[in-house]
Amino acid sequence: MTDQYDVIVVGTGTGGATVAREAARRGLKVLMLERGGRFPWMGSPLTLGGVLERCGLTRSREKHPVVFGDNYGGLSTLSAGCAAPPPPEIFGPLGIDLSAEAAEAKAEMHIQPLPDALVGEVNLRLMDAAGEAGLSWEKLPQFIDPARCRPDCGRCMLGCPTGAKWNARVFGDEAIASGARLLIRTRVERVITENGAAVGVAARRHGSPLAIYGRSVVLAAGAGNVAILRRAGIAEAGRSFCCDWLQFMGAVIPGQNTVRANPMSVGSTALYGTQGLVVMPVFPSWAQFSVLLGMMGFPALPRLAGYWKYSGCMVKIRDEKAGTIGPGRRFSKPVTATDRRRLAAGIDIIKAVFRKAGADMGSLFVMDPIGAHPSVACPIGEVVDVNLETPIGGLYCCDASVFPESLGLPTVWTIVSLGKRLARHLAGKLAPSTGRGRAA
Repeated sequence: MTDQYDVIVVGTGTGGATVAREAARRGLKVLMLERGGRFPWMGSPLTLGGVLERCGLTRSREKHPVVFGDNYGGLSTLSAGCAAPPPPEIFGPLGIDLSAEAAEAKAEMHIQPLPDALVGEVNLRLMDAAGEAGLSWEKLPQFIDPARCRPDCGRCMLGCPTGAKWNARVFGDEAIASGARLLIRTRVERVITENGAAVGVAARRHGSPLAIYGRSVVLAAGAGNVAILRRAGIAEAGRSFCCDWLQFMGAVIPGQNTVRANPMSVGSTALYGTQGLVVMPVFPSWAQFSVLLGMMGFPALPRLAGYWKYSGCMVKIRDEKAGTIGPGRRFSKPVTATDRRRLAAGIDIIKAVFRKAGADMGSLFVMDPIGAHPSVACPIGEVVDVNLETPIGGLYCCDASVFPESLGLPTVWTIVSLGKRLARHLAGKLAPSTGRGRAA
């Protein structure tokens, strides 16, 4: 390719799409590269196979499932739509203030709690039950447009079929409308450097090699950043790894189930600061449930027959930086003793809520831990600086991999805020080129 870009963005998840959109809107010439395709059918069990790496069957060396995206928009297409602002206790000690970017994102993504009709009767009942148990639950902010959302749909985590839920494709498409170019099914293999600075990337598209040149390179491929950085000589990449362990618990509550309820529209973050956990009502789709039961082993499979009777809740925690990413796609991610204590504390809270909601306590079913948010593989202060730049000039990372530690919260709002911050930095550093990339 003979064009030279101001910003080459590798990966089109939340971080990559945000950087691309913000940079293109500031007049920079932007190219987005995506390893996967653009799966078109949202809201179906097929979406999981089309969006997730290995159809969601990726597991750690310890046999724990951790989800990775492999499609335009990344994991944002399958997020529940729940939003949490960037936690100042994590970024403040680094001197990073994301409040302005978070406020801007809140307005653009229409982040707000849903009206009761969309929250749903079952979620409101669970919130009341939590209050009766002495727990502080409330409606949580969502990046969902109430005008386009359908009551009793509940397919957020299968890809929103109505377009009500924001995902990274929204910003990616806006980047294209502002002049950015997108190449899908393009696998970046290494960074091209000259005199200690990044000047492009070497990639393969449809089996053919490409050398693409640019004034800056932003890696936004999550755990996929690690192999690229190691080939560039940055050995620190992948020495830590987090994934925000979560556990689902199901129970049969007569007269209700959460199958079609909007997930994570209510819940509690009250114990986040002291115990590093959050609790919210949500349960896997039947397709996800089938896969997860299969991973748990044959004795768990009979649970599938009762799927439509279950009401579900989830505990999500801030896990310890105990994981590592090895060569290829192999990785280790143990559930540490501290992780298990936090998960157990959340399960006890869910049991108390179910009891007050009138659940058959003999029907309680706890699933194995699942990793939801791959992160902390290229943390700020160890692999990148506060501007998200690596030791190689002009080479940046921008996604959950740069978190200094586990978030233990919905990550989208934080990643969008970091993307906006990085784009401002790049716009101040790079004067716009003449000419623009063409949309593909």
